[in-house]
Formats: sequence, structure tokens, C-alpha cells
Amino acid sequence: MKKIVYFVIIILGFSAMVGTETSCKKNMFDVDRYDTLIKIQSPVDSIDPSHTWTLSTQKYIIITANAGVGTKQVQILTDNPMTTADARVIAQVDMTEGERIGLSISYPTILTSLYAAAVDSTGAYTVSQFNPSNRDVDFSSPVYKQQKPGYSPEPQYYAFCYEQEYPEPGDYDYNDVVMHIALKRANPREMYINVRLAAVGGSLPLAGCIRLPEIGYEEIDTAYTLGGQTFNKDITDQYMVALKSHDLLMKGLKEEPILNIFADAHWATGDILNADFGMFQRKQYNVTKQSDKNSQLMVPREITFVLRFKTDIRANGMTLDNIDPFIIRQYNGANMEIHTYNYRKVNALNQYEYVDVGHLPWALVVPTGSFCHPLHGVNMGFRMKDATGLGILFGAYAWTGHAFGEWAMSKSKSTDWYFYPDNSNVFVW
Repeated sequence: MKKIVYFVIIILGFSAMVGTETSCKKNMFDVDRYDTLIKIQSPVDSIDPSHTWTLSTQKYIIITANAGVGTKQVQILTDNPMTTADARVIAQVDMTEGERIGLSISYPTILTSLYAAAVDSTGAYTVSQFNPSNRDVDFSSPVYKQQKPGYSPEPQYYAFCYEQEYPEPGDYDYNDVVMHIALKRANPREMYINVRLAAVGGSLPLAGCIRLPEIGYEEIDTAYTLGGQTFNKDITDQYMVALKSHDLLMKGLKEEPILNIFADAHWATGDILNADFGMFQRKQYNVTKQSDKNSQLMVPREITFVLRFKTDIRANGMTLDNIDPFIIRQYNGANMEIHTYNYRKVNALNQYEYVDVGHLPWALVVPTGSFCHPLHGVNMGFRMKDATGLGILFGAYAWTGHAFGEWAMSKSKSTDWYFYPDNSNVFVW
């Protein structure tokens, strides 16, 4: 993808650097020199040095299923399912009356209230409201008791958005790969991982995986997909550039389980691949307003991966904050992984030296499945000083007081930026 003008000098210097290195030693990488080059210019003014690039919170709660409610299952929701059709399930667990269970949850940090629903065998809900800071949750003072909502709440999705350029600086439209991911408990030992391939705006062969860092490989009994579906249908070794494994479940460098989501993002879209001397055209998917010869609007493909654990309790600890979806690209003869910020230094399947610079991350997690990612070539939303020294906001999320650039400058400001898109600059679902 094209680089913005601020990086022209950097890229020229960086290209010369790696070009001379590779002529004498494969995979040689001068981290110190690169660190100096990339800091010469920055597309965002004054990035918060303590930034964690996190918009969600993970915590552990204790749920008590009070007697008299008829509990079969407990759901933790983003909103009250009896008063809105927008409530989403962030966690669920099978329970019976009188039972007390610990559960890890992940939720958007901007939420000041969460809801617990005890669901009985008829589908009736008993709903309690609670503060996310509380550890103990019960149904002693419900706001609704044994009533049926007019719909079945769907799981909460998070949008995982990636830049393909690592270790080079990107154009920061965060749409080279966009995956919407949700977790859903199927039964005490099974976890569904729903993966929706929302966009592929990159031009490179990119693979996608999900690492489970808090679980050992030997703790998984089996892994499969519902209906036997796969993003890798009929893929051949010719197109497996960044990931050369046909196995659905792989073992990571630290003995952790890693799901093979797709070996090639473009292949995974399911578009008709036009053979041309054994190659196919790498279009851009869902990053433009209309289709043309180089871009394509598509209905996102979604596949459900199922993990069956050997014990019940392991699924209780899985959240969207402690899984590690990442993409892989080939660079300078090596396979390099692009992880979200919390896992940025991880070598999951490939051994290489991480380039850590105080700059925008190469991946973002946005805690909503309705997130509208930027169009191709439109940055997420920057703040730069003009000639007078005043700040100018521009990009896909640049509303004053609710801008991505403001959040980049201070991690405590504009944390709701992802609800304020410029619809002319984003892919609207």
C-alpha cells in the first residue's frame, strides 16, 4: 500500500539499509539504524509514551446463581436485553441453581454498567445490572425477573485491524486485514471462535492465525470447524507463502496451541480466482465504495472454529483480550508476525528480532463488531501541527473531542473515538 509523504525520506534510507545488508547476509537487520530513521518523522504529533492502545478491559468475576430463578445458563451482556435489541453477550457459562462459578470477561472500557442474565430452561431471563468494577455478581435484586426478550442476543465481536508493512512504517488505514472475532461457549468443554474476514486491503500474501497464550497445546482435546468449512479450501502450496502448514491446530514455539485461520488472506475471501500463468490477482476487498478491476465488494466469509478442551475450567478463562490473533508476512527472506500491541514482542511460529519503536502500532483492537474501518489510503485519524503551531485533525476518525489522533496523544482522552466515523472515509456496514 502507498506510504504517506511524511515517510518518503525514511523509506529511502531504510530500503538502502536492508538492501546492502541482504547482499551479504540473509535476514540481516540493523535495528538501531532503523529506530533512528523511523523517528525522524511521525504522522501523529506527540504520541503518548505510556500508551497501551487498549480499548477493552479484562477481569475475573464470581457468579452466584441464586435459588428460585431456575438457572440453566448465565450470560454477561453489554446492555439490558429487555430494553434494547443491541445487547451483546460478552461471556456465558452453564450453571444450575445455587452454583458459584468464576469467569473471565472482556468488555469495552467505556461501558459503565454490565448486565447478568440468568436464563432458565424456557428461555426466560432474570436480569441484574452491575458495575464492571464489582467482582461478585448475583441475582438477589434483579431489574427483570423471568421474562423473555424479543430476540436472542448475539456474541460480542471485536475488530482486529492490521497494517501489513511491519517492520516498515505503514499508511495506518488499518485495513490490510480486518477480522471480526467473537467467542461463544457451546458447552462446558467447548469454545466456539467465530471469525469473520471483514476486509483485505493489503497487496501482499498474508497469513492469519490465533494463538492461545494461556493454554497449553496438550490441554486441547481436538479442534475442528462447524460444517468442515475452511478459509483454505483447495489452496495449494504455491499460494502458501507466509504459512506453509495445512494443519488446523499447530504447536507454537512455546508449546501453545495456534489455530491456522488462513494461509493467504486473498485466497480466503472466496472470490473467483482468475488463473493467469498460475497466479491470481490480489484485489482489495471491502476497502472501497465500489468494485472495479482492482477492488471488490464482498459479503464477508465467516467460519466457526471449535476448540474442545480436556477439562471444563479452561474455557472459563478465555476472553477476547487474552487470545492473540496475528498475521504473518514474508519480509527480507524471513516470516514476520504482526501482533496486537499487548503481544507485539511474541514469536509465535517464527523466530526473529522484534523492532520496538515508540510509534503507532501495526495492529489495533476495536471492541465492537460494527466498527467501520477506513477506506484504502485513508489514515485512521491523525493530529498534526500546522505552520502556526495549531493542531489539525484529519482522517477517518477526526471529530474534535472524539478523534483517534487525540486518543493517540493521550490514552485517557477520546476513548470513544470509534463511534465517530467520517462516513465518507470509512467502509460503512
